Amino acid sequence: MSRATAPKMVMPSRDVESVREFNRFYTRQIGLLQEGLLASPFSLTEVRIMFELSQRANCTASDLATELGLNHGYLSRILRRFQSLGFITKKRSAADGRQLLLTLTSKGHRAYAPLDKRASSEIETLLKDLSASDTRRLLDAMQTVRRLLSQEDAVSRSSIPLDDPKKLSQNTR
Repeated sequence: MSRATAPKMVMPSRDVESVREFNRFYTRQIGLLQEGLLASPFSLTEVRIMFELSQRANCTASDLATELGLNHGYLSRILRRFQSLGFITKKRSAADGRQLLLTLTSKGHRAYAPLDKRASSEIETLLKDLSASDTRRLLDAMQTVRRLLSQEDAVSRSSIPLDDPKKLSQNTR
């Protein structure tokens, strides 16, 4: 059964509110509500794009838009800004002349490096007072959230027959 045809479960409003409350807690906890991410002039989206470009050689705007779930127009405006700042270069793909390949320049890497370092430092500060076992519990819980909310797992869960409680309980642990 595809995800589109899976029966939709009506979420109790208290569940929705609990998730929203957690989102508010966590965004505050990791500083996402500040004017510039990591005390920088860049937004969360801009820093994430820099991260993605720092990890890849020659990706396209379409790749980024798909990976990050961004509107192409919004991404285009950010990329134009990055190009004007000298953070990225665009070159035509030899394999497909319709594609423009994006590369983070050395100036872009220099702008991103302190942000990456600051992000790691802030997470270290967040975790420093946790015991080793609490850190492990937190990381396990984060993996559980990722697995439960990921597309792949949602598709596999949607294919479980709802009339088979044994299979359902095995796949929701």
